[in-house]
Amino acid sequence: MAFLTGHPQRSSTARPAVTYRHLLSSSALTVHNPLRTIAHCDIDAAYAQFEQVRLGLPDDIPLICAQWQSIIAVNYPARKFGIKRFNTIDEAKKMCPHLTVQHVATYRDGEAEAGYWGEVDSRTHKVSLDPYRRESLKILAIFKEMISKGEIEKASIDEAFLDLTPMVIDKLLLLHPQLANVPDDAPDGLDSSIPSPPPIDWTTAGNVVPINGEQAEKEVGEDVDKTSAEPPDTWEDWALFVGAEIMGELRAEVYKQLHYTCSAGIAHNKAIAKLCSAWKKPNAQTVLRAAATPAFLRDMEFTDIRMLGGKLGTSIATEFGVKTVGDLLTVPLEELQKRFGEESIWVYNIARGIDLSEVTARVATKSMLASKNTRPAVTTPEQGLHWIKILAGELCVRLREAREVTPGIWPKTIALGYRTGIESVKHRQIPFPFSRNLNTEYIVKFAKRLWDEVCQPMARGGMKLNNMSLTFSGLERMEGGQKGIEGFFAAAPPPTTSETPSASIAPSMPTSSKAAVIKHSRSRSPIPTSETAPPPPKRRLPTLHTGKPKNPLHGFLVKNGESSKPAASLPISQATDVISLLDDEDEHEPSSASGPRAAVEDDGTSWTCPRCSTSLSVKAGSGQKAQLAEKKQEHEDYHFALDLQEGKSPAKARPPAKPGAAKAVKKVKKPEGIKAFFAPKPGGKGA
Repeated sequence: MAFLTGHPQRSSTARPAVTYRHLLSSSALTVHNPLRTIAHCDIDAAYAQFEQVRLGLPDDIPLICAQWQSIIAVNYPARKFGIKRFNTIDEAKKMCPHLTVQHVATYRDGEAEAGYWGEVDSRTHKVSLDPYRRESLKILAIFKEMISKGEIEKASIDEAFLDLTPMVIDKLLLLHPQLANVPDDAPDGLDSSIPSPPPIDWTTAGNVVPINGEQAEKEVGEDVDKTSAEPPDTWEDWALFVGAEIMGELRAEVYKQLHYTCSAGIAHNKAIAKLCSAWKKPNAQTVLRAAATPAFLRDMEFTDIRMLGGKLGTSIATEFGVKTVGDLLTVPLEELQKRFGEESIWVYNIARGIDLSEVTARVATKSMLASKNTRPAVTTPEQGLHWIKILAGELCVRLREAREVTPGIWPKTIALGYRTGIESVKHRQIPFPFSRNLNTEYIVKFAKRLWDEVCQPMARGGMKLNNMSLTFSGLERMEGGQKGIEGFFAAAPPPTTSETPSASIAPSMPTSSKAAVIKHSRSRSPIPTSETAPPPPKRRLPTLHTGKPKNPLHGFLVKNGESSKPAASLPISQATDVISLLDDEDEHEPSSASGPRAAVEDDGTSWTCPRCSTSLSVKAGSGQKAQLAEKKQEHEDYHFALDLQEGKSPAKARPPAKPGAAKAVKKVKKPEGIKAFFAPKPGGKGA
């Protein structure tokens, strides 16, 4: 129990002595560097602040943000009246009669952008967080501008982690230039310990957590008796002090440019920095030195720690009868791992203030989801189409903004999700071809194809959807694809020999556009090289070289290390039942047997593919033959692209699938131990 009382002793968990290597070697910039400095920055009552600045209201005006009849954000002036998020709006108005209530922006049918409409109705409108995402990007831009070195990890709309270690070390060397060179008489060279540091004036650092736990409970401004028990400052403390100065400048710049206040925590790792940022709010920052960590954590409920507030924390509390971090320290590591698996060592470490997780810049967005819990339930095709238009409008805005940040980014597929009753969410998806004219109508066109399939049972009655969603998945940057299909052909010199239609397709083109490009290449009239030069002969299929076959589309159809499964059949993350309108490649075993490409037609309104037994049909009437021919051509283009992807001649087809052939189901090992608490759950909540 020495951890709970007195100062931490040098042990296996103690921080190593600071050496010249930690200061001067780039290879020492790891999570184990004792000078590691991590900050967590949190915008104070973010949504309420965003609305307050948008409305131009004074800082001392009480304001809440509402979503339908719920409160989702309360600014600090309103909190002085006792208003909390679990209060109703009527209760909040009674507590503060002059309270400002601002509903979040919403999408409504017929509008291209979300807006503030005055009257909102959950039965016809959809909540939008787009204005808040834009403000978050502005704040993140300031972070990136001022943090010239290190990493920035966006944790949510209103918070981020910052690894300040490289900037801190640079500034330490400027403040203490004698450390920039290893002395000639250093006994261990780079691995020699650096001399003891001078004392630190902490008055400009913000709130510094005292070493003594009892002192930490005293009110700010009360006289504190600092006795000789206070340990001398270390170089680790100097690193935190410099990090506090950097964060002070950063917070001041955010307020100067955007008029937003934020709070920050500065510590040696992510978990502790996040706890510190909430210690003194609003518009403040807290520094937690290593020596003060035991007293800071001792009486805290361990479920307040990130990742321990849910089912896992509840299970640990029930299993061992513990509540605070101090209680958790009494649980042996062997007992913890016996009950929750080997991975639970991180719980053992986090209770001791040890967190080795890295600050990493979040990868580019791979998917976008617009979801709506429909109340009342959707029971007619017209009702569903209303929500599809609104969801498409939200996706259009988000994709357009994403393309401004990352030019050329485009999704491979679009999926329609729907849920009935308590069943899990089901999805249908199709490829989403690139278009220069991105608008809501373009997205609705593809979403409506999916909806026409989903809503067919509604004609018989009894189908009620209580959730609908649209998802873009497989977002990737496409350098050539964003220029339009014409660019792939115009950029190529006039051919002197016969070439494949796919030879001029850029490797970075999205998978979802492959069929459209191939179809276009078949029907496009070649451009003569001169006025008298005859056009080159048209070829429907590419001329494949002899010898080892090459796959001309492999570069953009398949990523390194991934299977050759087409993007159109990839499941959406968290989906429990993905149904593709196109033929699923997993349903049929590959075959090299050739087969006829002739259609199987009954009465001119239906056609069955001889390769995969997929049936296509159109409504009887004028133009039915043209519609059926177009569907047949699209389906054949799909097989054509798959054949190229697999590196075999497109002339070879697969035999029809045997009737009643069952889909192979991949058995997934059920997560055990601590992993079970973080396993993805089926379904999801809508906005």
